[in-house]
Amino acid sequence: MSDSVNEKDVKQGAEDAVNTGVEVNAANVGNDINADSVANVTNADGSPALDMLVKIGKKQLFLQRITTLATVGIFVVVLVTMLVLVPKVTMTLTNIDKMVADASSSVENINAMVAEMTDASKNLNQLVNDNTEPLTQAVNNMAGIDFEGLNKAITDLQATVGPMAQFFGRFK
Repeated sequence: MSDSVNEKDVKQGAEDAVNTGVEVNAANVGNDINADSVANVTNADGSPALDMLVKIGKKQLFLQRITTLATVGIFVVVLVTMLVLVPKVTMTLTNIDKMVADASSSVENINAMVAEMTDASKNLNQLVNDNTEPLTQAVNNMAGIDFEGLNKAITDLQATVGPMAQFFGRFK
């Protein structure tokens, strides 16, 4: 940017200044604008515009400091949060990894047990299938036993052996 400004820009600046309550002295409407000419610009109430610019600058500086402090505060909060949470999250993830490993080994053990139970069930089915006929014959034989005749024979045997047992029991 150059130090010189054309007359059109100066008039536009003067109009803007008047619209915002700032008056421009006639001496300042020239081809060159410098610090001396800015110092001669006055507000509507007659006070120098430079004082107003200083006040505005101070307010901006104050607001920038507040913004900076807020930003630093946010950074500190985020940093402390990270310092506190990252180790806990890391420990939690480590515990989750261990639990997943344990769960995997448990699932593998369960799968092995299920396979063994399936094999045992197949073997039991095979045993039942192989022995179905002999078991059926045994059940039929047991069903064919004459329990009444057997009971009568046992009663007769007891009647016969009972007196002999008493006879031999006396010699003890």
